[in-house]
Amino acid sequence: MADISPFAGLRYATERVGDLASVLCPPYDVIGDEERRELEARHPDNVVRLELPRGADDARYTTAARLLGSWTAEGILRPDAREAFYLYEQQFGHGGQRYTRRGFFAAVRLEPFERRVVLPHEKTLSAPKEDRKRLLQATRTQISPVFGLYRDGAGAARAIIDEAAEAAAAIDATTADGVRHRLWPMTSAVALDGLRVLLADRQILIADGHHRYETMLGLAPELRPLDVAAGAAASDYAMMFLARAEDPGLLVLPTHRLVKDLTDFSFDGLLAAAAPAFDITQGEETSADAIEARLAGDGANRVVFAVRAPGRKQTFWFALKPILDLSALGPPALRNLDVTVLHGVILGPLLRIDAEALAKQSFLTYTHDTAEALARVDRGEVQAAFFMNPTKVEQVLAACEAGFVLPQKSTYFLPKLATGLVMYRLDGAAPRPRR
Repeated sequence: MADISPFAGLRYATERVGDLASVLCPPYDVIGDEERRELEARHPDNVVRLELPRGADDARYTTAARLLGSWTAEGILRPDAREAFYLYEQQFGHGGQRYTRRGFFAAVRLEPFERRVVLPHEKTLSAPKEDRKRLLQATRTQISPVFGLYRDGAGAARAIIDEAAEAAAAIDATTADGVRHRLWPMTSAVALDGLRVLLADRQILIADGHHRYETMLGLAPELRPLDVAAGAAASDYAMMFLARAEDPGLLVLPTHRLVKDLTDFSFDGLLAAAAPAFDITQGEETSADAIEARLAGDGANRVVFAVRAPGRKQTFWFALKPILDLSALGPPALRNLDVTVLHGVILGPLLRIDAEALAKQSFLTYTHDTAEALARVDRGEVQAAFFMNPTKVEQVLAACEAGFVLPQKSTYFLPKLATGLVMYRLDGAAPRPRR
């Protein structure tokens, strides 16, 4: 079902920039102002200047295009001579454990979601799509990848990837966050054909990068050269990082919800309104570690939220009552997810935060950092914070394969993919492997 192809990536010339770690950056949507300044100061050619360019209004997109052209002309960025899949490995730590995640960059044919080849797993927000659209129009280059997952239960793809990783990596760089990034261009016919055939009958789930994918899907006809048939242009494909859904290095963090700016909000009123659906108790857990530990334990077999509010010394625990009828939230694959229950039972019906407000990010903000959320509650910046367990990869796959999407910000895969390792040019004909 999925049509994937090797491509000739646009990459940094290491002899020009030195340590590649100094020119990489995270995706645009997780870079704050302080980190942006640090990245710009780290190296004059840091890719953040393309991914998140400076400038007023539309001028910033023109600036990115001009800078990309300059770097390419000067040889700071160079297109590879051969098409390849790019094996990418990240080694990282979290919570006292070490993880390794592997996958590969490929050009994936853009498919409308209704064809059920590429599947979304969560709803998107409107503003980021317009920003990415203007950047793509100006640069004609996909600077950061979309993150996709595919099933590989028999491990055939894993065998190809692991064999390729036995060679010396072309890139080995450790960024300031402690993540080690290794990259291998894969050009052998055995590896290219093997992975293409294996994924030809698979669906790809978008794990991260929905805004980029939807934007590229809409832009494909505009960017396609007039003398190139539909489906045969580079713009008919998107660069994706493809990882096995079974990879033990796939780490998903929870995304906590913080309620703000609601008119006439009453925390006591919320407790009373939620009581028919939840067993509500109070606990002494007030630190991030204590809340996370109890969430993991109490939420192992049922839906449980920890709720904090300004001026309240204790944490309120909402445990979903087993007798509650959740059929209105969808099939079992969807209605038994923590995020679905939170949105479908509390945020929508009780707090009146509807789909339009969610799309505009009104009345709700998000964080993956439990300590940060607690600090914002203590400072009175929000009206209430809902702490959740992470959604499991298998739960996401089951829901999406059944034809459903989850609310915005349902998952957060750690770490984010590095931007700047490989870029994909959208001009010209579609990539095809050379024989």
